[in-house]
Amino acid sequence: MIQSADTAHRFWMGRLNVPQAIATRQIIARGNIPKALRLLPALRPAFQIYPQVLQELGMSHLLEEPSPAPRRRLPRLRLSVLWRRPPHILLPPPLLWPIPLVDAETVEPTPPPPRPHPLPEDPIALRREMLQRMMLIRAFEETLATEFARGTIPAETIHLSTGQEAVAVGVAFALRPTDWMTTTHRGHGHMLAKGADLDGMMAEIFGKAEGLCKGKGGSMHVTDAGIGALGANGIVGASLVIGAGAALAAKLRGEDRVVVAFCGDGATNQGMFHEALNFAAIFQLPLIVVIENNQYAEFTPLARHTRVTRLADRAAAYGIPGVHVDGNDVWAVYEATREAAARARRGEGPTLIEALTYRWRGHSEGEGAVYRPAAEVEAWKARDPIRRWRERLEAEGVLTPSEAQAIEAEAWRRVQEAAERAQRGTEPSLEALTEDLYAPEPAWLYGQGPRILRPSGRTRECSTAEALREALAEEMARDPRVFLLGEDVTTGGYFGVTAGLGEEFPGRVLDTPISESAIVGAAVGAAMAGMRPVAEIEFADFLTCAMDGLVNQAAKIRYMSGGQYALPLVVRTPAGGGIGMAAQHSQSLEPLLTGIPGLIVVAPGTPADAKGLLKAAIRSNNPVVFFENKLLYAEVGPVPEGEWIVPLGVAEVKRPGRDVTVVSIGAVLSRVLEAAAELAREGIEAEVVDVRTLVPLDLRTILASVARTRRLVVVEDAPLTHGFGAEVVARVSEAAWGLLRAAPRRVAGQDVPIPYNRKLERLALPDAPRIAEAVREMLR
Repeated sequence: MIQSADTAHRFWMGRLNVPQAIATRQIIARGNIPKALRLLPALRPAFQIYPQVLQELGMSHLLEEPSPAPRRRLPRLRLSVLWRRPPHILLPPPLLWPIPLVDAETVEPTPPPPRPHPLPEDPIALRREMLQRMMLIRAFEETLATEFARGTIPAETIHLSTGQEAVAVGVAFALRPTDWMTTTHRGHGHMLAKGADLDGMMAEIFGKAEGLCKGKGGSMHVTDAGIGALGANGIVGASLVIGAGAALAAKLRGEDRVVVAFCGDGATNQGMFHEALNFAAIFQLPLIVVIENNQYAEFTPLARHTRVTRLADRAAAYGIPGVHVDGNDVWAVYEATREAAARARRGEGPTLIEALTYRWRGHSEGEGAVYRPAAEVEAWKARDPIRRWRERLEAEGVLTPSEAQAIEAEAWRRVQEAAERAQRGTEPSLEALTEDLYAPEPAWLYGQGPRILRPSGRTRECSTAEALREALAEEMARDPRVFLLGEDVTTGGYFGVTAGLGEEFPGRVLDTPISESAIVGAAVGAAMAGMRPVAEIEFADFLTCAMDGLVNQAAKIRYMSGGQYALPLVVRTPAGGGIGMAAQHSQSLEPLLTGIPGLIVVAPGTPADAKGLLKAAIRSNNPVVFFENKLLYAEVGPVPEGEWIVPLGVAEVKRPGRDVTVVSIGAVLSRVLEAAAELAREGIEAEVVDVRTLVPLDLRTILASVARTRRLVVVEDAPLTHGFGAEVVARVSEAAWGLLRAAPRRVAGQDVPIPYNRKLERLALPDAPRIAEAVREMLR
């Protein structure tokens, strides 16, 4: 588009420097500019018409050459100015995600040292301590309410447990220091009851670096690994499946340990509640589920969200005991929990305890709680659990009124001082933003450091399914912490990968119910408890049923806890289409998870890579989602013998070439190589790069290839729109736009669900002819 009449006149008179005019925006050009400039001479004959038209219109004076203006020295212009290309590659860091690497053979996760908080053995001292702890919780919560109203707490809201102190203390005092606990978004009281550090708790809620979680978790996610707390959780019901996983870890190791999982009455309508209870019952886990029934699920009263009047009755559906207790009677809660713990330690399985109580304040601070009748609130305040316990102790002569007042005053003093210290605390450093996302790893596991992973030189032909089974067997033999869980895994799973492992490793291959949330949630809990679970989700499509465990738990718990936990777990899952299983069993969902910080995502494309990458994933200290394409299971190829590990985060050039870089994602590799062979017969040499690990992405290998070929095509099975290929193109364009001779191309699945009809299914997925044609079009 020519921007002025003068510019148009000079253009048709042949006096215009067209590249310079485009560069200075006298002409706005779109489309393939270099091609248009090459075609410009073909327009020269038309230029002769323009002077004739001017003469006929009586404007021949315009044909005169203008007097030359004083020559002004201009910087030399090249066509590259049109795109402002950088002259070099902008190299990224070795790993695009901040995984700390250590030059060591192994790096074991190092949780904070245990800080046992022993309780008094003397019965009278124990009862006095109960009162002290309840008063401490009350002072803590009420102080937070005051500070929140003043605007000193940097949060949109907080969830307080004022009025529910007897449940927290009664349960915690029935446990041993070595027992574990998971809790909810209303978990301050539970944490303090089990002995969490008061200053660390307060600093965390104020978002300070001295907080238990370094200011990264806050009120809803506060935790203290030193007391056996496995985290407060902002997702309703998630604490239950995590608690079940921790209990499974304790049972697999033969430990005399009990796990308590708190939830509210609203959580009993969550699928995770039912999956966790069923899972715990089947495996007879040492789990105590405590329902703090404060009679409101956020703003909805109990009668409007369930038809069951006694929530403990739900235990009968899973064949476990259900106990209903007065949650405002700390001793009743203590006795019920102590009996449940004793039962669990005897190997008799889980117990469900419903503690009926009431929260004095709203669901969260800042809301008026107008949905509750004032008379109801006052009636429950009259049943104040602290006053009831204090009056009982005074009546029994355990303490005097003045002693009770002194205990209360001391609790308030400690809390007030903690709040003052927290407000003077240190703001987290800017560097803290990216710390604690991933646990430290051995550098060699990512292809860095002095140790280099090389095969023995001897290989044997085997299928991908066989290679994966070998990897599992070798890692289970090497590390007793590795175990498998999933649907039908003892009989091999749907595709037979785990066949025979149940007999080879008795008790470490666990068939689960069809409960994806429980499978992944239990893997998260077991990993937090020090195991290395390998969970199988039967089809990648079913990951959507376990998304909370991956996205909100596995990916975030380490970061939210300020690095207190590592989560060394693997979730294996068959992905992709091509075998006639239609839309809900054929998806390639890798792009859903590659944008979730905290996860590692792997998609091998050969039998050798499948084995080596799975062994690396199991040895990783971080959560890995391992996509196994169904078409790859039967593919046979050479697999190195002996110890064979493929480093994570390292791409590989599968075929060298000079004309174009083709980046392959997952099992599409065989089709890419087929297309490359076809192109080679035409004299086009494509360099094929297999990413192997999507997160972290090895951009350096891709850029090195692009620097040689100056062209990029990315191929994947996932749908084109928002696919991972778009991320690869964006990263390369940002780093090396000046090297590209053509715009990058993507070849991907069609933006449709995978159809059942085999002809349509083939059309929906990229094949070798489509890949080859995309390369040809780029080179034309």
